[in-house]
Amino acid sequence: MPQKLNYEKQRGKELEMETVERTWAEEPFHQTERPFRILTEQVDQGVTLVQDGKFVLVNGVFASMLGYTDSKQLIGKRPAELISTDFDQGIKEMYGSVESGIPREKTFRMPCLTQEGRKSCVEGHHNIIKWNNRPAILTTFRDIGQGRLGEIPIREETGHLQRENNKTIPDISNHNRFGNIIGKSQAMQEVYDLISKTAASDSNVLIYGESGTGKELVARAIHDTSKRRDRAFVPVNCGAIPETLLESEFFGHTKGAFTGAYIDKHGYLDLAHGGTLFLDEVAELVPGMQVKLLRAIDLREYTPVGSSKPKTSGFRVIAATNRNLMDQVNRGLMREDFFYRIHIIPITLPSLRDRKEDMPLLIDHFLHLYADGKKPTTIPEKILDAMYNYHWPGNIRELQNVLHRYLTVKRLDFLNFGSPNQPVRADGVSVKKLTQQNNNLCVAIENVEKALISKALDQTHWNRTKAALLLGISRRALFRKIKNLGII
Repeated sequence: MPQKLNYEKQRGKELEMETVERTWAEEPFHQTERPFRILTEQVDQGVTLVQDGKFVLVNGVFASMLGYTDSKQLIGKRPAELISTDFDQGIKEMYGSVESGIPREKTFRMPCLTQEGRKSCVEGHHNIIKWNNRPAILTTFRDIGQGRLGEIPIREETGHLQRENNKTIPDISNHNRFGNIIGKSQAMQEVYDLISKTAASDSNVLIYGESGTGKELVARAIHDTSKRRDRAFVPVNCGAIPETLLESEFFGHTKGAFTGAYIDKHGYLDLAHGGTLFLDEVAELVPGMQVKLLRAIDLREYTPVGSSKPKTSGFRVIAATNRNLMDQVNRGLMREDFFYRIHIIPITLPSLRDRKEDMPLLIDHFLHLYADGKKPTTIPEKILDAMYNYHWPGNIRELQNVLHRYLTVKRLDFLNFGSPNQPVRADGVSVKKLTQQNNNLCVAIENVEKALISKALDQTHWNRTKAALLLGISRRALFRKIKNLGII
């Protein structure tokens, strides 16, 4: 008997709501607030009327569901303001499409936010009616409680996740590329996966890879698919800044801080506020600058040169290097605490010789790039064979340059300065000959060093970056040695 009474009571409520909806649907020209109140205040379900995207009428039950004492507090609000932010876009789309007359399912479930900020799940049922001769949405609501939050239909949650992915992560179903990065090899698929996962977090990233593997492209892809994509991406070549200017370049300076400081200047950290600070060739930073950056990374606080007032910056660090940084730590060239601060998510990029199956895609990309809208040049088979058999010490950057030269002079011209695994030798000059002129160890070492550097410079046509790569030293160290040894 009690079950029958409960059923009849529930069925009676449903009939009451059906009467409300039917009455409003059938009498489009006589709706005023008074009959709305009379009809809706007699039922124990929430009732709202939305027109032009805002609540125009709300009953007391719906207001009470959300912790409001007066239904007038909700008049003029938009439905999305009362929905958990996880589903705000979905509710906007739903109300927008229904009001426009686009067919949708009439019943839905959504997590609402009460006036106190807690979540409570409601089930709604909407109908299109006429209000003042214009379309409006009449919705009835039933509170299904906080405990039912997990029972929101999977399609709603899936739709939300899909919308979020569309805003941040590019379509990687096309495995041939990720943004501006090209490659379909397994090694690159793993890189794409790491980029997607890293973009969803806010952790610092360290990208490893040989020169020319596309470290900056990966850094930009992470930034462009993250929530920081609307803010600045600030690239910094750590090896190109004189040591005396490092602090000023990173933290900025005030007018009069030093000779030549005629105006206040923003530093890289100012520019990267809310965005991404990309530290290229991070191994070139001297330990003194590492400790200052470490504090800025930890506390998001720094002080411009010449100022006593600290500033803050909410930046994310993505660093890149072609070195073994743990070896740098062991040799005392990098602070251990700085290393662990930037080495949170490591990404290692494969060399071109380790993913030669990507070469057809890369060659095709560059040929179209240089075709300038015309039909791309066809590469003869013997030229392609030569490219596949080459070891590409300069990786993708070298491939691009070789193709550019080929298209310009119609001649395949490899730099041919040896594999990174093959050290430069002072060909034609024996160590015995270099040392027999003087028994002084320092002079002998200097002679050998000069011969090796000269040979590397000759092989790379004085491309100092590539010469430094061959010699296994930094570009800054190479510049210093060229100057000290008087190499011309």
